[in-house]
Amino acid sequence: MNFLEKIRGRAGVYAAHLSAILMRLNPYAVLAVVLALFALWPLFAPGYFYGAHDGRHSVFYVTMFDEAIRNGAIWPRWAMHHNAGYGYPTFIVQAPLAFYAAEFFVLLGFGITTAVKLTWAAGFLIGVWGMYWLIRDWRLEIGDWEGDESPISNLQSLPALIAALLYIFIPYHLLDVYVRAALAETTLIAWFPWVFLAFERLIVGGRKTGWQKRLLLAALAYAGVILTHVIALIAFTPLLVAFILFRLWSTSDYDKSSPSRPPFRILHSAFRIFLPLLAGVSAILLAAIFLLPLLAEGPLLDQSVYTGNTYEYARHWVQFSQFFDPFWGYGFSDDPIGANDGMGFQVGLMALLLALASGYGLWRDRRRRSHPWRIEAFLLVISAAILFLVTPAAAPIWGLLPMVEVIQFPWRLLALSGFTLSALGGLAGSRLLAGNLLHGNRELLAGGVVLALLVVFASARLATPETLQPVEAWREDGRAVYQFEQQHPDMLGYTQWVEEHFTQSAMTAQYAAPDFSNDKLERLGILSGEGTVLYHYSRGHSFGGEVEMASPGVVQIRVYFFPGWQVHMDGALVAHRLSPPDGLIEIDVPAGRHRIAMRMSSTPVRTAGIAISGLTLALLVGLAVLGRKNS
Repeated sequence: MNFLEKIRGRAGVYAAHLSAILMRLNPYAVLAVVLALFALWPLFAPGYFYGAHDGRHSVFYVTMFDEAIRNGAIWPRWAMHHNAGYGYPTFIVQAPLAFYAAEFFVLLGFGITTAVKLTWAAGFLIGVWGMYWLIRDWRLEIGDWEGDESPISNLQSLPALIAALLYIFIPYHLLDVYVRAALAETTLIAWFPWVFLAFERLIVGGRKTGWQKRLLLAALAYAGVILTHVIALIAFTPLLVAFILFRLWSTSDYDKSSPSRPPFRILHSAFRIFLPLLAGVSAILLAAIFLLPLLAEGPLLDQSVYTGNTYEYARHWVQFSQFFDPFWGYGFSDDPIGANDGMGFQVGLMALLLALASGYGLWRDRRRRSHPWRIEAFLLVISAAILFLVTPAAAPIWGLLPMVEVIQFPWRLLALSGFTLSALGGLAGSRLLAGNLLHGNRELLAGGVVLALLVVFASARLATPETLQPVEAWREDGRAVYQFEQQHPDMLGYTQWVEEHFTQSAMTAQYAAPDFSNDKLERLGILSGEGTVLYHYSRGHSFGGEVEMASPGVVQIRVYFFPGWQVHMDGALVAHRLSPPDGLIEIDVPAGRHRIAMRMSSTPVRTAGIAISGLTLALLVGLAVLGRKNS
């Protein structure tokens, strides 16, 4: 056999494998992804919507994350361009998973801005896929369709398609991308259905074979949520806990119907309760690499920038009428006492109609207490509760829970109601489609496709950014951060060692220069003694340069003082101290020529977080491997 014949044979094998994979794909899942492209098309247009609320943040955060990664920081902590170049421990207070996703595309060779857009597109599709399989997992026990495995006549697939499309076209999801351009929060939304799906399978599966793998997946999914956005701990966790308690209650009849003797049924029930608790604790331990530094070192920062003025939650209630208002704007929630905000908070026409259909169907079938009936009722009640919590009527509840102020905007909870209403809409759609059962598969399929198209085109017009601007080089380096802070000086962040707020620094001139580059930032300054700075460098997680001192003196390193910095002079570790009034760093330097190098390293609390997360992951993976061997 010659070389060409070998190539043809290998190509034939690969083609056969690909054909087998395509044949196994569910056509409804594929259709969901295809229709989702109507929400994605602006992300593939040239240019970027820098004028969106967090449009610039989403790009320059990734810029600084990439600079730290390329400087050898596997888990970045420092963002070098904030605060007129003094930097900030942004990635201690900002969960990093969305930035890692964008960095993946950057390392593939895409530009920073393109990587951000690709991360949104991936998040959209991952969320669609997760919602589809979540609804498929909630077995719909309707008539003769239970157990029918035909890919066209399976009634489980059409509701899943509708729910998946609702999830991507729910107005708040589109607002989060095209109005807010919030990278981390939009990535967070992609996780919700996967977390519910993982815990659903963990609870229902109980101690059946493979519980170790289900435990691992549930813990990883919930940890992914925590590591994507810090508000998930406060906003998403209560929803997850409510779901776990509901599913434990609604599946308790599984234990009663077990053929085991009563003592063993009790043990089985206890194990099903223990598993989600263990998964939740494991997820928090997996996220210790982020949570421990956040809790221990976050208080060293001036917290007022996150909760005061613009970010005071009481200024951002949603009025009840705004849920039904079709207004769609690109401004801000800047009307604290009324409904004249510059952005819209509509729930979505199709989501509302299907929620009403669900409510009516539940009332009509109130004597029925089947599995899908319970899930629908749960989703309907939870959706109503979430919508209530974003209105001014919920102010007393917020007042009782001081920690919720870090959510900043109550309307952020619309991400949760978007998830629950989308799932509810899919289940409600099954009720509407069930009327076609007597007419056959074609009518059922036609009705499902029409409903899916209505979902798409009811909100497709919202998938549009206000203005696209060209992607210029300065928007992907430190000048973007500098210009934003010059326009919004109230957004500068300070540490507890900054004695007086400022808007300018010793590096302002370099940031404003047309020939800006990182290595032109004047990181070193001579505070006392006679000497000359020979060169400077700034590399994401490390800073320094070289000085020549005619006499002993003090050299300032123009970076915020913060735990983790280590300063070396001529290769040897030296002591450093606080340099007032801007809260920077300074060292004593003897006469002569000296190389100064400062790098962000670990701290005891960061090391503890890494150890806890690593050990937890190793134990969970080991348990899953052991369970697979014993199965």
